[in-house]
Amino acid sequence: MVKIVVGDTEATIDGYKWSSKDKKLAELLNVMLDPLGPSGADPYPGLTAAQEAVDKLGGEVVEYDKPTDYPKGTVF
Repeated sequence: MVKIVVGDTEATIDGYKWSSKDKKLAELLNVMLDPLGPSGADPYPGLTAAQEAVDKLGGEVVEYDKPTDYPKGTVF
C-alpha cells in the first residue's frame, strides 16, 4: 500500500489499483497505470507507480509499506 497526496487530495494504490475519495483522481491514476500490469522485474510496483504519478501530477508520496528486505545478491 502506498499513499500519495495530490493537491489536497489523498489517493492510495494497493494491489496495483488506485482508490481515492475523489473518484476523478482515482480514475485518472488508474488510467496512468500500464494496462499490462507492473513489470515482473519491479520488486515495488506500487511505489514505482506512485512515484510516477507524483512526478507527472505533482504532489508527494506520504506513506508506503516498508519494502521487503531481500538477501544480498538477489537479482530482479
